[in-house]
Amino acid sequence: MLNIIHNRINSNMTIGIGAYENADKIEDVANNINFCNVEVFYNSTKIISSLKKGSIDAIVRGTLPSSDFLKEVKNKFNVDKIYRIGLLGTYDKRYFFFAPLGIDEGEDLKEKEMFIEYAKDLLKQFKVEPKISVLSGGRSKDMGRSKLVDKSIIEAEALAKKYGVKHAQILIENAIIDSNFILAPDGISGNLIYRTLIHLGGGSSHGALYYPLAINNTIIVDTSRAAPKEEYISSIALANAIKN
Repeated sequence: MLNIIHNRINSNMTIGIGAYENADKIEDVANNINFCNVEVFYNSTKIISSLKKGSIDAIVRGTLPSSDFLKEVKNKFNVDKIYRIGLLGTYDKRYFFFAPLGIDEGEDLKEKEMFIEYAKDLLKQFKVEPKISVLSGGRSKDMGRSKLVDKSIIEAEALAKKYGVKHAQILIENAIIDSNFILAPDGISGNLIYRTLIHLGGGSSHGALYYPLAINNTIIVDTSRAAPKEEYISSIALANAIKN
Protein backbone atom coordinates (compact mmCIF):
# COMPACT_ATOMS: atom_id res chain seq x y z
CA MET A 1 0.00 0.00 0.00
CA LEU A 2 2.83 2.42 0.77
CA ASN A 3 4.26 1.87 -2.71
CA ILE A 4 0.89 2.76 -4.27
CA ILE A 5 0.77 5.93 -2.18
CA HIS A 6 4.30 6.99 -3.07
CA ASN A 7 3.65 6.42 -6.78
CA ARG A 8 0.69 8.82 -6.67
CA ILE A 9 2.47 11.76 -5.03
CA ASN A 10 2.23 15.11 -6.83
CA SER A 11 5.31 17.22 -6.13
CA ASN A 12 3.43 20.44 -6.96
CA MET A 13 0.95 20.10 -4.11
CA THR A 14 1.15 22.00 -0.83
CA ILE A 15 0.16 20.14 2.31
CA GLY A 16 -0.52 22.07 5.51
CA ILE A 17 0.54 20.53 8.81
CA GLY A 18 -0.39 21.73 12.29
CA ALA A 19 2.10 22.47 15.06
CA TYR A 20 1.28 23.15 18.71
CA GLU A 21 3.06 20.75 21.05
CA ASN A 22 6.62 19.92 19.97
CA ALA A 23 6.47 22.52 17.22
CA ASP A 24 10.18 22.06 16.53
CA LYS A 25 9.54 18.42 15.58
CA ILE A 26 6.88 19.44 13.06
CA GLU A 27 9.08 22.20 11.66
CA ASP A 28 11.91 19.70 11.23
CA VAL A 29 9.58 17.32 9.37
CA ALA A 30 8.40 20.13 7.07
CA ASN A 31 11.94 21.26 6.33
CA ASN A 32 13.04 17.77 5.37
CA ILE A 33 10.17 16.77 3.08
CA ASN A 34 11.44 16.61 -0.49
CA PHE A 35 8.46 15.11 -2.34
CA CYS A 36 6.04 18.09 -2.11
CA ASN A 37 5.57 21.51 -0.55
CA VAL A 38 4.72 21.66 3.17
CA GLU A 39 3.50 24.68 5.14
CA VAL A 40 3.36 24.74 8.94
CA PHE A 41 0.37 26.30 10.74
CA TYR A 42 0.20 27.03 14.45
CA ASN A 43 -3.55 27.07 15.08
CA SER A 44 -6.60 25.17 13.88
CA THR A 45 -8.53 28.19 12.61
CA LYS A 46 -5.84 29.31 10.19
CA ILE A 47 -5.00 25.90 8.74
CA ILE A 48 -8.65 25.01 8.12
CA SER A 49 -9.41 28.44 6.66
CA SER A 50 -6.44 28.02 4.32
CA LEU A 51 -7.83 24.69 3.13
CA LYS A 52 -11.27 26.22 2.59
CA LYS A 53 -9.75 29.07 0.55
CA GLY A 54 -7.67 26.66 -1.53
CA SER A 55 -4.29 28.10 -0.60
CA ILE A 56 -3.24 24.60 0.50
CA ASP A 57 -4.33 21.30 -1.02
CA ALA A 58 -4.77 19.12 2.07
CA ILE A 59 -4.19 19.05 5.83
CA VAL A 60 -2.32 16.86 8.30
CA ARG A 61 -3.38 17.68 11.88
CA GLY A 62 0.11 17.20 13.29
CA THR A 63 0.24 18.19 16.96
CA LEU A 64 -2.74 20.57 17.04
CA PRO A 65 -5.11 19.77 19.96
CA SER A 66 -7.73 17.33 18.71
CA SER A 67 -10.76 18.86 20.46
CA ASP A 68 -10.22 22.35 19.03
CA PHE A 69 -9.29 20.96 15.63
CA LEU A 70 -12.36 18.71 15.37
CA LYS A 71 -14.66 21.51 16.49
CA GLU A 72 -13.23 23.80 13.83
CA VAL A 73 -13.54 21.13 11.13
CA LYS A 74 -17.18 20.43 11.99
CA ASN A 75 -18.07 24.12 12.08
CA LYS A 76 -16.25 25.12 8.90
CA PHE A 77 -17.45 22.15 6.84
CA ASN A 78 -20.88 21.76 8.46
CA VAL A 79 -20.56 18.08 9.41
CA ASP A 80 -21.91 16.46 12.57
CA LYS A 81 -19.92 13.23 12.57
CA ILE A 82 -16.37 12.40 11.54
CA TYR A 83 -15.43 8.86 10.52
CA ARG A 84 -11.67 8.22 10.62
CA ILE A 85 -10.08 5.43 8.62
CA GLY A 86 -6.45 4.81 9.51
CA LEU A 87 -3.61 3.21 7.59
CA LEU A 88 -1.70 0.83 9.86
CA GLY A 89 1.22 -1.52 9.44
CA THR A 90 2.29 -4.62 11.35
CA TYR A 91 5.84 -5.25 12.55
CA ASP A 92 6.44 -7.35 9.40
CA LYS A 93 5.15 -4.58 7.10
CA ARG A 94 1.66 -5.75 6.26
CA TYR A 95 -0.32 -2.59 5.59
CA PHE A 96 -4.09 -2.26 5.90
CA PHE A 97 -6.79 0.32 6.49
CA PHE A 98 -8.57 0.08 9.83
CA ALA A 99 -11.54 1.53 11.73
CA PRO A 100 -12.96 2.58 14.09
CA LEU A 101 -10.14 4.35 15.88
CA GLY A 102 -11.95 6.60 18.36
CA ILE A 103 -13.69 5.23 21.45
CA ASP A 104 -16.97 6.91 20.42
CA GLU A 105 -16.95 5.65 16.82
CA GLY A 106 -18.69 2.60 15.33
CA GLU A 107 -21.27 2.45 18.10
CA ASP A 108 -24.11 0.95 16.06
CA LEU A 109 -24.84 -0.94 12.86
CA LYS A 110 -25.49 2.23 10.86
CA GLU A 111 -22.08 3.66 11.71
CA LYS A 112 -20.42 0.37 10.77
CA GLU A 113 -22.22 0.46 7.44
CA MET A 114 -20.88 3.96 6.85
CA PHE A 115 -17.33 2.80 7.60
CA ILE A 116 -17.64 0.05 4.98
CA GLU A 117 -19.04 2.49 2.41
CA TYR A 118 -16.21 4.94 3.08
CA ALA A 119 -13.55 2.22 3.05
CA LYS A 120 -14.77 1.06 -0.36
CA ASP A 121 -14.52 4.64 -1.63
CA LEU A 122 -11.01 5.01 -0.21
CA LEU A 123 -9.72 1.79 -1.77
CA LYS A 124 -11.36 2.73 -5.06
CA GLN A 125 -9.39 5.99 -5.05
CA PHE A 126 -6.21 3.91 -5.03
CA LYS A 127 -7.61 1.52 -7.67
CA VAL A 128 -7.37 -1.35 -5.19
CA GLU A 129 -10.00 -4.09 -4.99
CA PRO A 130 -11.67 -3.94 -1.56
CA LYS A 131 -10.95 -6.99 0.58
CA ILE A 132 -12.90 -6.27 3.73
CA SER A 133 -13.06 -8.22 6.97
CA VAL A 134 -15.47 -7.44 9.81
CA LEU A 135 -14.53 -8.50 13.33
CA SER A 136 -16.92 -9.46 16.12
CA GLY A 137 -16.55 -10.13 19.83
CA GLY A 138 -16.34 -13.90 19.48
CA ARG A 139 -16.64 -16.89 17.20
CA SER A 140 -20.06 -17.58 15.70
CA LYS A 141 -20.43 -20.63 17.95
CA ASP A 142 -20.08 -18.32 20.98
CA MET A 143 -23.63 -17.02 20.48
CA GLY A 144 -25.51 -17.09 23.77
CA ARG A 145 -22.52 -16.54 26.05
CA SER A 146 -22.96 -12.78 26.33
CA LYS A 147 -25.53 -10.25 25.12
CA LEU A 148 -22.73 -7.88 24.13
CA VAL A 149 -20.90 -10.58 22.18
CA ASP A 150 -24.17 -11.72 20.58
CA LYS A 151 -24.87 -8.18 19.36
CA SER A 152 -21.44 -7.87 17.76
CA ILE A 153 -21.78 -11.24 16.00
CA ILE A 154 -25.29 -10.45 14.73
CA GLU A 155 -24.15 -7.07 13.38
CA ALA A 156 -21.02 -8.53 11.78
CA GLU A 157 -23.04 -11.23 10.03
CA ALA A 158 -25.55 -8.61 8.85
CA LEU A 159 -22.70 -6.57 7.36
CA ALA A 160 -21.20 -9.65 5.72
CA LYS A 161 -24.54 -10.49 4.12
CA LYS A 162 -25.33 -6.94 2.97
CA TYR A 163 -21.91 -6.09 1.53
CA GLY A 164 -20.52 -9.49 0.61
CA VAL A 165 -17.58 -9.03 2.96
CA LYS A 166 -15.92 -11.53 5.28
CA HIS A 167 -17.01 -12.02 8.89
CA ALA A 168 -13.64 -12.90 10.40
CA GLN A 169 -15.24 -13.39 13.84
CA ILE A 170 -12.72 -12.55 16.60
CA LEU A 171 -9.80 -13.91 14.57
CA ILE A 172 -7.93 -10.73 13.64
CA GLU A 173 -4.82 -12.84 13.02
CA ASN A 174 -6.68 -14.47 10.11
CA ALA A 175 -8.25 -11.24 8.87
CA ILE A 176 -4.86 -9.62 8.33
CA ILE A 177 -3.79 -12.35 5.90
CA ASP A 178 -6.04 -11.31 3.02
CA SER A 179 -7.73 -8.02 3.97
CA ASN A 180 -6.95 -4.42 3.07
CA PHE A 181 -9.63 -3.03 5.39
CA ILE A 182 -10.52 -4.41 8.82
CA LEU A 183 -13.50 -3.19 10.83
CA ALA A 184 -13.35 -3.69 14.60
CA PRO A 185 -16.51 -4.48 16.62
CA ASP A 186 -16.65 -0.97 18.12
CA GLY A 187 -14.55 2.08 18.91
CA ILE A 188 -13.26 0.83 22.25
CA SER A 189 -11.91 -2.43 20.84
CA GLY A 190 -10.66 -0.57 17.77
CA ASN A 191 -8.73 1.89 19.91
CA LEU A 192 -7.24 -0.95 21.95
CA ILE A 193 -6.21 -2.81 18.79
CA TYR A 194 -4.56 0.37 17.49
CA ARG A 195 -2.70 1.01 20.76
CA THR A 196 -1.59 -2.59 21.12
CA LEU A 197 -0.31 -2.74 17.56
CA ILE A 198 1.47 0.62 17.58
CA HIS A 199 2.71 0.92 21.16
CA LEU A 200 3.35 -2.70 22.11
CA GLY A 201 3.55 -4.71 18.91
CA GLY A 202 6.12 -2.84 16.86
CA GLY A 203 3.57 -1.70 14.29
CA SER A 204 3.28 1.64 12.50
CA SER A 205 0.61 4.26 11.87
CA HIS A 206 0.46 6.37 8.72
CA GLY A 207 -2.42 8.74 9.36
CA ALA A 208 -6.21 8.54 9.38
CA LEU A 209 -8.41 10.06 6.70
CA TYR A 210 -11.53 12.06 7.63
CA TYR A 211 -14.81 10.97 6.09
CA PRO A 212 -17.33 12.08 4.83
CA LEU A 213 -15.13 15.06 3.86
CA ALA A 214 -12.95 12.91 1.60
CA ILE A 215 -15.99 12.01 -0.52
CA ASN A 216 -15.93 15.61 -1.78
CA ASN A 217 -12.12 15.63 -2.10
CA THR A 218 -11.63 17.66 1.07
CA ILE A 219 -8.59 15.88 2.45
CA ILE A 220 -7.78 16.00 6.15
CA VAL A 221 -5.50 13.40 7.73
CA ASP A 222 -5.38 12.86 11.47
CA THR A 223 -2.26 11.94 13.44
CA SER A 224 -1.29 11.34 17.03
CA ARG A 225 0.27 14.28 18.85
CA ALA A 226 2.86 11.86 20.26
CA ALA A 227 3.71 10.32 16.89
CA PRO A 228 7.28 9.83 15.67
CA LYS A 229 8.46 11.93 12.74
CA GLU A 230 7.97 8.99 10.39
CA GLU A 231 4.20 9.04 10.98
CA TYR A 232 3.96 12.72 10.05
CA ILE A 233 5.99 12.12 6.89
CA SER A 234 3.84 9.19 5.77
CA SER A 235 0.67 11.11 6.67
CA ILE A 236 1.76 13.97 4.41
CA ALA A 237 2.34 11.40 1.67
CA LEU A 238 -1.13 9.90 2.26
CA ALA A 239 -2.80 13.32 2.13
CA ASN A 240 -0.99 14.15 -1.10
CA ALA A 241 -1.73 10.82 -2.77
CA ILE A 242 -5.45 10.75 -1.98
CA LYS A 243 -5.84 14.38 -3.10
CA ASN A 244 -3.98 13.74 -6.36
